[in-house]
Amino acid sequence: FMTEFSFETKLETRGIQNYQASFKARNAVKSMFKAVLEGLKGQNEVKFFRVYLQGLQYNFSEFSGKDCTLLNPCKPVKLIAGVIADFPDVIFYTPYIRPIDHLFNLNRIRKNNPGTPEDLDLHNQFVNILKNMKSLSGQVSLGISSIDRIYAALFDWTDGDQEPYEMIGIEHYQDLQTEYEIKNQKLDKLSEILLIDGIAESGIPLDNSQSGPGNWKKYFTVFPVENRADGFEQPRINVNLATENEIVDFLMQFENQADSSTSQTFIAKAIEIGSTLKLITSGEKGKTYNSSSEIQKSLDSSPATSDLPVVAKQFFIPYSNWYEINLKTEIDNVQAEVNAFVSVVRNPDHTVEKLIIHEFLLR
Repeated sequence: FMTEFSFETKLETRGIQNYQASFKARNAVKSMFKAVLEGLKGQNEVKFFRVYLQGLQYNFSEFSGKDCTLLNPCKPVKLIAGVIADFPDVIFYTPYIRPIDHLFNLNRIRKNNPGTPEDLDLHNQFVNILKNMKSLSGQVSLGISSIDRIYAALFDWTDGDQEPYEMIGIEHYQDLQTEYEIKNQKLDKLSEILLIDGIAESGIPLDNSQSGPGNWKKYFTVFPVENRADGFEQPRINVNLATENEIVDFLMQFENQADSSTSQTFIAKAIEIGSTLKLITSGEKGKTYNSSSEIQKSLDSSPATSDLPVVAKQFFIPYSNWYEINLKTEIDNVQAEVNAFVSVVRNPDHTVEKLIIHEFLLR
């Protein structure tokens, strides 16, 4: 009897300790989230990312040799306990915060009628992204026919009817035996794509929790990140926070589109554009653009890009409007985590007028 009583008492004590640890960890991660929101709202974006975040994220041996950037951060790693004085017992992880304005919104696929110029351009961009991604096993990139079927499956999954996507699709889900009902609505979470025919089978990982040459989360989102305020319904990349290679890779997504010969002339010099925009002159610590006109002016003044069409505003932004946030804390081996997607509305001077939380998960 005493042995059983002692065992139950230990279990109860451990349960109380875990609850207390969870309570403290959750409070700490919520406080961290509030601090991040204040930083996004009150700080200059370039300073917030280049000074505060970059210094915190990449000064660790765990990141040595890894391709960590502000647009594609590495997985969070543990900091030592007591980093924040108000939480001496809490272990904080390096924050994962990234702008996502440059990502391909998968929910755009369902908006266009198959075969229209808008659909063909979107399909072309989708193909350009996926053909450069590989599976976890390091197999060769997907073939065009496989990518076409995935695009058709995405369309058929998210559209509001049972009609097939042109000749590529067969309304995939009419003939497939599935244990779940087909959505025929927009995607609410990126992880939903794993239910879609061909995506799990492709071997391309969902996120960077597994090491690999590419993942869906790196290139895709389900949020309306494309900025319509200036009439461009397509993603645009933040040149202040992107690397030269990221700018080039982003532009190459739009290669071979039929929408505009002007745009294609611009994209043909993607390498020169990336080099020009990220060129650091003597005395500069980093190139910073405060407006779209400054970005265009930089291209116009360089001999390598001065003859290009004036369309920089179609592809580039100096400030971001959408962010993904992942924060984690730990105490006594009990973790708490916040995952959120937020957007900001900016004033004409690019300061933040208001901040909107679109998704928030505390666990």
